[in-house]
Amino acid sequence: MCGIAGAVDTDGRTPAGLVDAMAGRLAHRGPDASGNRRFGRCALAHTRLRIVDLSPAGDQPLANEDDSVWVVCNGEIYNFTELRGELERAGHRFRSHTDSEVLVHLYEAHGDAMVGRLRGMFAFAVWDERAQRLLLVRDRLGIKPLYYRTHGPGLRFASEVGALSEPSDELDGAAVHGFLRLGWVPGPATIRAGVRELPPGHQLSWVDGAIRVTRYWEPPPPARRGPSGDESGLREALHDAARRHLVADVPVGLFLSSGVDSAVVGSLAAHSAPDVRGYTVAFETGADEAGGAAAIARRLGIDHTVVRVGGSDVLGSLDAIVSAMDQPTVDGVNSWVVSRAVREAGPVVALSGLGGDELFGGYSTFRHVPRIAAAGRVARALPGRVRRSVDASAALVPAAAHSRARRAAEAALSGGWDSAYGAVRGLFGAGELAALCPGLDGGGPARRHVHLPPAEGLGGRAMVGRLELDNYLPYQLLRDTDCMSMAHALEVRVPLLDDRVVAVAAARLGEPGWGKERMVAAADPALADLTGVAKRTFTLPFDRWMQGPLRDRAAASLVHLGEAGLGFDRRRLGDLWFAYRAGRVGWRPVWALAVLGMWLEHHATPDAGCTS
Repeated sequence: MCGIAGAVDTDGRTPAGLVDAMAGRLAHRGPDASGNRRFGRCALAHTRLRIVDLSPAGDQPLANEDDSVWVVCNGEIYNFTELRGELERAGHRFRSHTDSEVLVHLYEAHGDAMVGRLRGMFAFAVWDERAQRLLLVRDRLGIKPLYYRTHGPGLRFASEVGALSEPSDELDGAAVHGFLRLGWVPGPATIRAGVRELPPGHQLSWVDGAIRVTRYWEPPPPARRGPSGDESGLREALHDAARRHLVADVPVGLFLSSGVDSAVVGSLAAHSAPDVRGYTVAFETGADEAGGAAAIARRLGIDHTVVRVGGSDVLGSLDAIVSAMDQPTVDGVNSWVVSRAVREAGPVVALSGLGGDELFGGYSTFRHVPRIAAAGRVARALPGRVRRSVDASAALVPAAAHSRARRAAEAALSGGWDSAYGAVRGLFGAGELAALCPGLDGGGPARRHVHLPPAEGLGGRAMVGRLELDNYLPYQLLRDTDCMSMAHALEVRVPLLDDRVVAVAAARLGEPGWGKERMVAAADPALADLTGVAKRTFTLPFDRWMQGPLRDRAAASLVHLGEAGLGFDRRRLGDLWFAYRAGRVGWRPVWALAVLGMWLEHHATPDAGCTS
């Protein structure tokens, strides 16, 4: 796990020190070593968190035998041992034992098609000195981030948006709108106009100023095999993934909650590494998962540490947390708190259960979104005047304002999977956001923010699974996990999102009976009773905090937001705050506005402005 940065131009006029300055903004991602290399047209830089091969021989940039191919990589290649053996038999010579070195030799052997041979989480850049060509590649699901911006024929890239920011940057109005609709900034746009995100499963090539972005992978379509009790393929994939994710020359820990996903990962990890230790964050209120996690640890026979975190400690760290946010996010505080607690306890690598809900239908979205989409198909048959009348009537009901029911009604009337998904996952409906911020351009309909996969051949559950894999997973969960864990130089690995596991599970999502029970049966049948326990989410007590010790800070953030020149209606912002204080509005949309206000205070210049 590291930070990468670089720049390329047709005439090599990249300012001296620019790439080093970009890498300096990524120092928290790689505190163990840093390196750079400048060529005629290209400059590469790297900050390293040493995980595999702790010697300086593994520091980057790394080159092939004749220094004609160079790489900087952020992430882990889980099948590097097999790839290295294959390449060595073909005559390639290695200088280190790090996993990243296979990339330069694999590029020599296979060119851009190399990505089809990789199994891992990665974002890397390859500079081909002979061809004067830059290749950027991001892993299939977007576990590792990669951003870029253009300057004429030149291009710059980095692991975080902040490393590419410039004082003259404006905010992207559609991205701000998307954040308020969904709780995350939808890629490939970013909060900063001009900075783009390389989407998951994509690669970018640069040659003589010409840029080409192509998609090399997407989730497999449903296999339509029907119900089956044979879990051998999934069982083998899960155990193999856990074994590979435990390979490290530093301590590896486990995020352990009381839920099914982390219990499965814990069981898989304990099977290969009996000395793995679980870590659970507990709060002073007692409203946490420490008791359930401890019981699971005892069942699995693994050592367990409960890390106590006080509310005053979190609130006192709020400025540091917001400063670490590369882009505004409604859930990033959670990831920051857990990552700091575990990193301070000792591990440099932590295993997480992320991905289980997306691949095995664990979210309530798998129930609610198809229902709203079905209602939308009925609503579209109604005359337009009837739909407008129903929508206007619903808007007049105070109790429905800023509620999921209100968003669901709006989505049903507008129709479509994207609207239905946005209603369930989102924070504000299009109508209420338009009233709250009439000066903010949303960039068109909801599909501008929700990535909608092709509907052909996808049933309700399979469609929702694709929506989660294409939206919530990469742009909220994985982005938050990477950014907030790397703020503490902690590498988080996600075995349930291993490429082989995804290949098996995504193709079966939508089958009758495909759910968490299948995952548990394949991983550890002794945990079957956990599938009957109601799902809990790890959520800090923001509601209680905003009604108490965080009240003044949240209110001030809303005031700042109203004065930021983004087009917010100050009176409506005030009305929303008082409605929340009176218990008529839930905490999540108000917290999203407060986060945006705090993020602007820390990251935006006073005259940044906002693009339409």
